[in-house]
Amino acid sequence: MAALRLWPLWLQGLALVWGRAGTGLAHLAATAPPAPAQECSEFSQRSCEECLKNVSCLWCYTNNTCIDYPVRSILPSSLCSFSNARWGVCWSSRPDEEEERLARKREERRLQSLQRKHERKLKHDEIRKKYGLLQDCDNPYSRFENE
Repeated sequence: MAALRLWPLWLQGLALVWGRAGTGLAHLAATAPPAPAQECSEFSQRSCEECLKNVSCLWCYTNNTCIDYPVRSILPSSLCSFSNARWGVCWSSRPDEEEERLARKREERRLQSLQRKHERKLKHDEIRKKYGLLQDCDNPYSRFENE
């Protein structure tokens, strides 16, 4: 029971220690010299991965060039076509792949819908047959006669 009463004090002490540890690390990081920044053009004719390690770079697959990302325009089509430009990551999840996935899903849903429609038709035909409402398959336009 005494341990439960000391729990808040222990928690405050832990917060103090962690707070001081964080400031110590921040002090070390602030005194470290900044890493020299390389220009994006230095990574041209290398690899996309090397180019995109610098977050301000854009990789163009058409001519394997690494260029500074134009921050003033959203889609840098003047420098590189949209389908061949990569920034942030080298792999691409472009709209073409998304459209193919959506088309496959749409086709699956359409086939499932047709299957359900066929099953409903069979079930309804069984009910019609049970109550004598199913017409002859030979002559579907024959007149229904009430008795």
